[in-house]
Amino acid sequence: MSTTSLICEHLHDVQDLTPRDVTERLAAAKEHCHLSGARFTPLRQQIYQLVLEADQPVGAYDLITQLQQVRLSTSDDSDTLAASDSQKQPSETKTAKKRASKNVAPPTVYRSLEFLLSEGLIHQLTSINAYVPCCHPRAQHTAAFLICDQCQRVQECSSLPVQEMMSFAEQDVGFVVKRSVIELSGRCQVCQ
Repeated sequence: MSTTSLICEHLHDVQDLTPRDVTERLAAAKEHCHLSGARFTPLRQQIYQLVLEADQPVGAYDLITQLQQVRLSTSDDSDTLAASDSQKQPSETKTAKKRASKNVAPPTVYRSLEFLLSEGLIHQLTSINAYVPCCHPRAQHTAAFLICDQCQRVQECSSLPVQEMMSFAEQDVGFVVKRSVIELSGRCQVCQ
């Protein structure tokens, strides 16, 4: 991890995204992956979208549950469409239904989360074992997270003091940082 990073002098509410923001972030992530040659598979896109749309940090098993619910509702929708579409062959309907209702395996979700982390699209909050969208996707930066114990609001801060801690570790101590997660828990401004 380099000390060259994006320094932003204000806090970002990581879950304060509008539907338009989500659409723009998904499009930007697709473009980034296309340009870098990374595979932004439909599952990775779906998981990223769920993290973007979440109103609080989301855990891997919450994502698995949400994906299974999406697949079940897709299966129900395909049943409705199949009933109204007399041209479909019975074998096509069975195959679509089988694909849609297939369980989501935890390792596939964890691999997708690792991909999103490596591409700089999300952050992992280790103290609560959950994921949040990155406020500055794909820009290498060091951030501190302020996590409210009461409402689960998460704010991302990549300010100069945070950057100075990283510079101290790398330049003054000679410690090469691979990954850093700085988390502070307490009560947010609203809950105080």
